[in-house]
Amino acid sequence: MFISTGINDSPVITGKAAAAIENGAFLAAKFDENGNIVLAGAGDNALGLLIATTPEKVAAGEDVTVQIKDIGLWKTGGAVAAGAELTPDTNGAAVTAAAGKYVTAIALESATAAGQVIKVQIVKSGKLPA
Repeated sequence: MFISTGINDSPVITGKAAAAIENGAFLAAKFDENGNIVLAGAGDNALGLLIATTPEKVAAGEDVTVQIKDIGLWKTGGAVAAGAELTPDTNGAAVTAAAGKYVTAIALESATAAGQVIKVQIVKSGKLPA
């Protein structure tokens, strides 16, 4: 007899893309209303980050892998400071979280411009107070 805790401790999950995703590696993702994966929008409650091996083009219905915990890599939407609380921008890239936005991760290193890939600690700690 095999006894298990029944808890999946993997840092990633796999889901179906709700729509085509282009150049999605290192961007924030979330569930849509049907439980499929889409890129997160500005300040959204992101599920996690699309992993580095995400293909450049993912068709609707194809599997995508999302890192949901631990230290990951996130493409920036602008300059961010190490230690900053981060949220997705309109394209799923990391920006410094403002009041009322969901915090997805903490920056573990700085970025000086958009398009840089930095290490982050995925925390999903809720909304910043308004």
